[in-house]
Amino acid sequence: MLETTPPPARPTRLRGFAPAGADTSGRRVLTGLADGTVADPPAARTLALPPATSWLPGLITCETAFDEDLTLTPGVVFGGWIACLVDHFAGLVMLSAIPDGSGFLTAGLSVDYHAPLIPGPVTIETELTSCSTRRAVAEVRFAQHGTRACTGTVEQIIHRTASAAVGRTAG
Repeated sequence: MLETTPPPARPTRLRGFAPAGADTSGRRVLTGLADGTVADPPAARTLALPPATSWLPGLITCETAFDEDLTLTPGVVFGGWIACLVDHFAGLVMLSAIPDGSGFLTAGLSVDYHAPLIPGPVTIETELTSCSTRRAVAEVRFAQHGTRACTGTVEQIIHRTASAAVGRTAG
């Protein structure tokens, strides 16, 4: 079950954030994914991407386990799978934070592998480290057995959605 708690105070460098108590479409999607009222997007189903287990605006956590089927080198989880998860969780943290009328696209992604990720339990924590009205950066951290094994950084470009532009010109 996805847990939500009142959001902590966010640093002022996160200017593009929706207000803490705002009921945004992205936050409704996160809640719906957790309670099963919103279906996973097709790519998430195809790639069997794990869901968030808790979230706050600007912070996503996932407690999951990597299966042996995710290895290429015996005993080591495929790095491309990890990069996919970095992009996935960066997208989820964006849903938790941006206001309605905004969309986002990945502009850059980097992954630093500090230690091999192996089949078994893993904690993935994603934090929006900076956010403005046009750009955001998310850091995705993977920990296993108390050790940080991987850090991913994703730069997102934030844009107005078509529905926001229509609403702005109407009337």
